Amino acid sequence: MEEFAKLFGELLAFAYHCFDRIVILGYLPFLTRPENIVHFFRGVHGTGAITKEVLRQRTIEYNLWVEAFARNHHLPIEWAEKGVRKEDYVRPWLRRMERLNRYGVYFILRCRSTPRPILTTAS
Repeated sequence: MEEFAKLFGELLAFAYHCFDRIVILGYLPFLTRPENIVHFFRGVHGTGAITKEVLRQRTIEYNLWVEAFARNHHLPIEWAEKGVRKEDYVRPWLRRMERLNRYGVYFILRCRSTPRPILTTAS
């Protein structure tokens, strides 16, 4: 993402706050079609049947990856508080990134309504 921002930063006119949706709908659009999901699990991950347990395990692996990413990059990872605007909550970390003129993920916010984390990035 940082390289992308360096190359195309002047052309970007938006910021995004939910990396997983951007990846699935933008970078990996083929995962929105059922037959491609089957290929992803069977062909790429070597899974026979796509069961609840297989999906649960993939979610666990994804969450572990996100937690490791947070540890390796010294990023805060916290649960979102109910009734608090997420943008307001992470704004101090965004301001810090802006002061340092840095780009990339600066905070990982977990939503209670869904098990997936929201990766917030500075663009």
